[in-house]
Amino acid sequence: MGTRTQVVDERGAALERADLLERCDAAVAHALASGADEAEAFASSHGGTSVQLEKGDLQLARVSMGEALGLRVFVGGRLGFASTNQAASPAALADLAASAVALAKLSPVDPAAGLLAARELFGGPLPSEPALWALAPASVVALAGKLMEVCRGFDKRVSVDQGAIRFSRGSSAVVSSRGARAAESDAGLSASLFGMAVDGADVGGFDALSEWTRGADSFEPALERMGRRFARTVLDNLGAGKATSYRGPVLFAPDAFAELFLGPLVGALSALAVQRGRSALAGKLGTAVAAAHFTLRDAPGDAELAGACLVDREGSATADRALVERGVLGTYLSNARAARLEGLAESTGHAQGSARGVPGIGAHNLVVDAGDGGDAKEMAARLGRGLLVGRFSGTVDGTSGDFSGVAKSARWVEGGEIVRSLGETLIAGNAFEALGQLGALSTERETLGGSARVPWAIADGLNVTAG
Repeated sequence: MGTRTQVVDERGAALERADLLERCDAAVAHALASGADEAEAFASSHGGTSVQLEKGDLQLARVSMGEALGLRVFVGGRLGFASTNQAASPAALADLAASAVALAKLSPVDPAAGLLAARELFGGPLPSEPALWALAPASVVALAGKLMEVCRGFDKRVSVDQGAIRFSRGSSAVVSSRGARAAESDAGLSASLFGMAVDGADVGGFDALSEWTRGADSFEPALERMGRRFARTVLDNLGAGKATSYRGPVLFAPDAFAELFLGPLVGALSALAVQRGRSALAGKLGTAVAAAHFTLRDAPGDAELAGACLVDREGSATADRALVERGVLGTYLSNARAARLEGLAESTGHAQGSARGVPGIGAHNLVVDAGDGGDAKEMAARLGRGLLVGRFSGTVDGTSGDFSGVAKSARWVEGGEIVRSLGETLIAGNAFEALGQLGALSTERETLGGSARVPWAIADGLNVTAG
């Protein structure tokens, strides 16, 4: 493993992809020779450096590398799956194939079992050699130090409880006996912060922020912005007062809007959830499920976001598409199994997962179209009076859409202005009902964790209870 790791470091992403494809080819060949009717191999290799931040200082730097290969086989309408982290060994691949076929023969017959024929692939959004592929561990440590300098230098009352700077890179490849054959490489930098402000006996509420980028040049300025924003937010959490209980509109920051509304919505778009009777959106294709000014897209072709990809977990081609357009539900998300249950020849390219398990379903990059509400300050003016939710901590039922919990980094808006921070304030409602009562969406949007671009939003019909 050590020798191979050094070769990959020196020769780059192209060699890693070629290596993974070769292993996948071998695994599929072994599976067919062992009696599989169809076979699919998915392999991944990853590496990087992480620096942990704890109690206001750098605590632990770690360099890690790993790889895995998962083999899915079908024998007489039965599924078998096995994985290994020893894919460099031809003997291990042969044993893997024998195990997967043996497991398939012990499994029940599934009428939807099987793969789909591969579609033609076109040029993808990712470069052949990611710019950050060879970032040195010392550079990652230096970036972590920079982030701590920003937080410490802003105000001594700011306390970073935990956080991290991570450089990660990796490649994946998928090969199937139905013609799928593709590989991609990617690399990026991420940062996270979690903490509060302490002013004597006054301990403000916690806040959390994250950043992600593919570009080294843009990361350091992003850290500066992130550190300052984090510091301002936790300082503003000091001196918290009380809200006023009411039922009505609430202003959501992008992070809270994504968790409370986009999470349940995307979960309900899974074709498997629809088929199993676990989706609130079953039978609603082509009908209004949100306010007319709400459009949600999946954008795997957006190279600025972390989920950019040419193919999904099964090797099916991905494509940018509207999930909800002007409030109307446009599609469900499917992988091969969901498509076969519907008698379809193609999936929507939304298979997700790792080499350690069979594919699930999920979106790649979520993008909500901007509205005409201006920036956050203008959105507060539109709210007029009520609760602003920075983050949410609580429970969201993915099937019904019901949610209840605590508004974090919350503010009270009066006369269109933010007048004070708030302590424990409860909020409850239903995500699917609130999507139909969306008021303004901001023109300004934020990128969340690198994989979503989301505006501020006002939703009506929600219950707010002062703590």
